[in-house]
This record gives sequence, structure tokens and C-alpha cells, in this order.
Amino acid sequence: MSIGPGLAGMPMDEWKIRTAKGREYIFDNEEEARSARPEYGEGCTLWKRKAYRGIANLSMSPRGWTQVD
Repeated sequence: MSIGPGLAGMPMDEWKIRTAKGREYIFDNEEEARSARPEYGEGCTLWKRKAYRGIANLSMSPRGWTQVD
């Protein structure tokens, strides 16, 4: 994957909610993810990773996801 110029090559935090049934929803910032969390029901978990955004909004992370809550 190619990393684009400017901000596209800068690492940014990416957030994810994983429901108790295993569905995953991605968010661009922590506040957005935490405020949406109650909508996904009991047993959902919050995850975070450093993502490098590339062309066509694809992202990659050298370390993967880390569970926060």
C-alpha cells in the first residue's frame, strides 16, 4: 500500500467498538467512540490502534488493535 503525502502519512489514533456478537464499528476519535458505545449494548468493548491512512482511506497498523475498555 502507498502512503500519501502530508497528513496521509502521519500516524493517527483509530477507535473501534466490538459488540458482544463480534460486529465491529470504526471511529476516527475517542470522543465519538465513547459517546456511541451505549448504543451497542452490554458486553461491547472499546479498542484503539495507531493507523497510517493511505490512498482511498485504507489504513494499516504495525501493531494491531489494543483493548482499552
